[in-house]
Amino acid sequence: MTEPIVNNLTIQAATVNGSGSQTANLVLTRAIFHMGIPVAPKNVFPSNIEGLPTWYQLRITPQGYMARSDRVDILVAFNAATWREDLKTVRPGGVVIHEESYSTADARTDVVYYPVPFAKLAKAKIASDTLRKQLANMIYVGVVAGVLGIPWESLEHGVKRQFLAKPKAVQVNLDAIKVGLDHYQDTFSKQDAYRLEPMTGAVEGKVLVEGNQAAALGALMGGVTVAA
Repeated sequence: MTEPIVNNLTIQAATVNGSGSQTANLVLTRAIFHMGIPVAPKNVFPSNIEGLPTWYQLRITPQGYMARSDRVDILVAFNAATWREDLKTVRPGGVVIHEESYSTADARTDVVYYPVPFAKLAKAKIASDTLRKQLANMIYVGVVAGVLGIPWESLEHGVKRQFLAKPKAVQVNLDAIKVGLDHYQDTFSKQDAYRLEPMTGAVEGKVLVEGNQAAALGALMGGVTVAA
């Protein structure tokens, strides 16, 4: 393993629109921000049609850079249809967390693979048939947390903040994250250089907002009083 790469990486989750991945990605974003680390999320999708590909990129830098990066350090591959193309985006020495059933025959040899049986884990550990697909995404949050060393208290904060209006959903989502975290810790030894460490002074006095929210706040600060 090379010299540690701390708090300076790009995560890209390649998933399927309508699968619940957006919620999982927001939980991961909030957990990283809770560690005091600047994080800039970007959602990329060709349409809002359920079942089509969607990508979510988290750029993590001590300086708080917000632009998308063309360098993917950690890929979460959760879409069989785009698996081969997504794999090409990972930088040499990067990490690939993928559904175990995806073929790695003739795949790249210059990246670190963490194959995870997400479908099997979801079927075995998540009792609700209606929630299984959505909660499977939370399992990959747990795996990413294991790879990067995200503290459990930050994961708890991310889930509770995401489900402020649905407190009954908190525990079932935390349980799903724990499934992924436990699987990583029980199955793998760390083979990559990436990790996250708590920071101080980088995000104090700041909040996470979406673009529309930022635009609305800017309009209010600019003196707008009525919008129709």
